[in-house]
Amino acid sequence: MDRNDSFREFVAGHQQALMRTAYLLTGDAHQAEDLLQHVLLKVLGRWARLSRVEHPEAYARKALVNQHISWRRRRVRTELPTADPPERPYSSEDSTVVRLVRRSCGCRPGSGR
Repeated sequence: MDRNDSFREFVAGHQQALMRTAYLLTGDAHQAEDLLQHVLLKVLGRWARLSRVEHPEAYARKALVNQHISWRRRRVRTELPTADPPERPYSSEDSTVVRLVRRSCGCRPGSGR
C-alpha cells in the first residue's frame, strides 16, 4: 500500500467526522468544505509522518481548529463592516447609458433638456 492509498483510506474513514467539526467551527457548509479541503491538503503534506502515529485524526481536528482561528483573525483585520454609506453613492448621473444619451443629443446635466 503506498502513501496515497493510506491517505485515501484515512479520508474515507474520517471525512464525515472532520466535516462535522469544520461545520461546527464555521456554521456554514461551504466554508466548512473550504476549511476541510485546506486542512486535508496540509495533512497530505505531512502524511508520511502522520500515518505512523496512533491517532492522525486528532492532528487533523486540531489543524481544523487552528486554521479556522487563523482565517478568523485574518478576516477581522481585512473586513470592517460599517453602517456608513460609501463616500460616493451611486447616482443616475453616473450611468453610462445616461451619459451616452446626453452626449448624442447635446444635452448637458442640469440644463433641463
